[in-house]
Order: sequence, then C-alpha cells, then structure tokens
Amino acid sequence: MARDFEQLIREIEQEAAGEGPRAMAELDALDVRFRLAAQLLAARRRAGLSQRQLAAASGVQQAEISRIERGEITPRLTTMERLLAPLGCRLAIVPDPERTPAGPDCAS
Repeated sequence: MARDFEQLIREIEQEAAGEGPRAMAELDALDVRFRLAAQLLAARRRAGLSQRQLAAASGVQQAEISRIERGEITPRLTTMERLLAPLGCRLAIVPDPERTPAGPDCAS
C-alpha cells in the first residue's frame, strides 16, 4: 500500500511539474496545508484530547478544528497558537530536508 501511495504522489508531482510553475506552487500550498493538518491531529492525539476537549481548552470551535485537521482550511497564525497551547506545543520554523539548500539553517 505504501508503495502505491508513494507512486501516486510521484505521479502527481510529475504532472504538476509538467504543467509549470503555477501548478507546482498550488501543489506546494496543498502540501503545507496537509502537513500542518497531520501535525495538529498527531499532537492532539498524543495529548489524549478529543476535538471537543481541544475546542473547550482553546476557545476554537470544534467544527473549525475538524476542518483544519481534514485540510479543508488553512488556519490563521493566532488560531494555531490557541490550538497548540493546550497541547504543550508551539509553532516553529524548521528546515525541510527536501528543499533546504546547502547553507545556513533556516531555524537559526
């Protein structure tokens, strides 16, 4: 299954590359949105909280948390900060090994 998914991702990337810079930019934006969604979901589960419990602790509506975790919307920075605080997490800038050119660390 993992190989099939990895192949699908490669095919999508190749198709976007063939369509040009605009398609690559759209693909990159989706990658960021879904990566953020997956990280929020993982942090919430590690904390042992339901969406409803996180909503109560953060003041962010449960329906909005659900849409964020499904990658349907990109949250504002202030919303992410409110969601991450009860999870004991914070936002950070970290190098992306697939995109970081040789040189200074972007997290420094």
